[in-house]
Amino acid sequence: RRPIERIVRSVQRATRLLRDLLDVGAIEEGHLAIERRRLDPTVLILSALESQQSLAADASVITATDLSPELPPIDADEERLLEVLENLIGNAIKFTASGGTITVGACRENDDIKIWVEDNGSGIPVQHLPHIFDRFWQAKRADRRGTGLGLTICKGIVQAHEGRIWAESSEGKGTKVSFTLPAEASPDSRHQAQKVANI
Repeated sequence: RRPIERIVRSVQRATRLLRDLLDVGAIEEGHLAIERRRLDPTVLILSALESQQSLAADASVITATDLSPELPPIDADEERLLEVLENLIGNAIKFTASGGTITVGACRENDDIKIWVEDNGSGIPVQHLPHIFDRFWQAKRADRRGTGLGLTICKGIVQAHEGRIWAESSEGKGTKVSFTLPAEASPDSRHQAQKVANI
């Protein structure tokens, strides 16, 4: 049984690497497929957090939310944004010690929704921050649990949604990765824009 399990894990890693390489290629060529529809960001965030609960429980990490009430909807690709959130939450769990806390939050900032994942884990040295979205870069070279492409893909997905992504960190105190997405215009705003266009 164990040899079969090792083979299955190897196949899964190879499949994940191939998928990630294809996504990176599409991002670099500007051809990443985005299928937009109207989404509730709160529901999206809670869904991503729920999908990572077993991983957090195994690591004895506490998860929390800091969500502003009545967030406006977004026009976005659900599967792609779940991929971003699950990657960021998974990374936070990986680098947070047992008993630590991860908070996923969201708020309105002008015409954008700002979403963040914050932990009180090991943090990232300041000299490494400019490189965390580079291909194949990993915070700990000895840690090969991922492909080193996750944050590169996250950046590409966010940019494909006309958003931006960045990280803040203090070594030994934790890391906060934030990204923005355009909020869907309210009916009044769309009506006003249409009136201006007609003029």
